[in-house]
Parts: sequence; structure tokens; C-alpha cells
Amino acid sequence: MLITCDNSMQMGYIYLMPNESTDEYTLDKSDIGLFYDVNSLSIPRIKWLGMGQSLSQMRLATKTYREAVDNAFHCEYWNDLDSEGYMIGIELYLTEERLLPLVAHQAFKLYDVRWRNRDFRVLTLDAYHDVLNKNNVIYPLSPEKDAFVIVSIDSLSKVGKIMALISARDDLYPLDYLQKPLFMLANSSRCFSEN
Repeated sequence: MLITCDNSMQMGYIYLMPNESTDEYTLDKSDIGLFYDVNSLSIPRIKWLGMGQSLSQMRLATKTYREAVDNAFHCEYWNDLDSEGYMIGIELYLTEERLLPLVAHQAFKLYDVRWRNRDFRVLTLDAYHDVLNKNNVIYPLSPEKDAFVIVSIDSLSKVGKIMALISARDDLYPLDYLQKPLFMLANSSRCFSEN
């Protein structure tokens, strides 16, 4: 899974689906190796059937994510959806200071869970206790209710932040893709200080 962070622009993008345009990204073009052993980076896969109970304690929206954007909340930047409403990627505010702790604490994890009498995978994009905050809202991505996102909505600004992807669609969100992280850090502070 490709996760980019341009520290000079304070922007990032998380590619949730495989994309041919991402082939240009390789670890030798990333500054992440200045901070971590790139061979040790992983997205763990964990079976946690009890997570379904935590998900059930959150509000499940009746509107799809697409219907809720600019009505129930606003996007921080923009998140790309396909024609059916499935999320392709997430554009977000992301700095080196934000990315490095997420990587260090393995905030990016893939959980096998049972929820709504069905098997799902949950890809967390933040610390799991923030992801499973009962104030977060779960939005279906399509009327089929086979993929969802967990959104944290700031009560003052009404800006929604994607905290996790919940999916039963291995065809759209393949496990082998989600489990292989490619952290592309550009313009890191360490890179500039060494020049």
C-alpha cells in the first residue's frame, strides 16, 4: 500500500487500491530509510473478532460517504471515489512529524473481524484507540454495504478525517497490496539537514 508524505507541502496521499500510476514510486526515492530500517516496515495482519463489538458501538450512518460529504461534514482535502462510491485514495494533511510516529507505532494495521454477521477486514490509519472512538461515525461507501469508512468529525470545524477502511471486498482492496507498505517520504528534515 502506497502512503506518500511530502513534508515541504505538508500533504500526503494514501492509495487504498492498487494503481498502475504508483509504479514510479520506489523506496530508493523515499527518505523513510533515514529514520527506519525499510526491511522492518510492515502492516501487521491480526485476527481480532472482538473488534466487531467496538464497531457496533459506533453510529452507522444511513447515508453513504458520498452523500454525507459537504452535508454531514467537510473533507480536509479531497478523497477520491470510483463511480460506485468505493474509496480509491485519501488526500490528507500529513507532515513528517505526524507520519513518523504512525509508522513507529504501527498505526497502519489490518484486522480480520466479524461485524454485522459478516467477515470484514479493517485497515486502521491511526492509533486503534482513536479509530475505535465511539464518537466516530461509520459511513457505507455504497448501498451494498460491503465497504465502509470510519470518520472522525471535528465538532467545531465539521471536518471529517478518515480513520479506517472496513471492507469485505478483497477484489477492490486486495490483502497482499494492503499488507505491503511503501512509505514515500519526500523532503524530510533530516535530508535537508544533511545537505
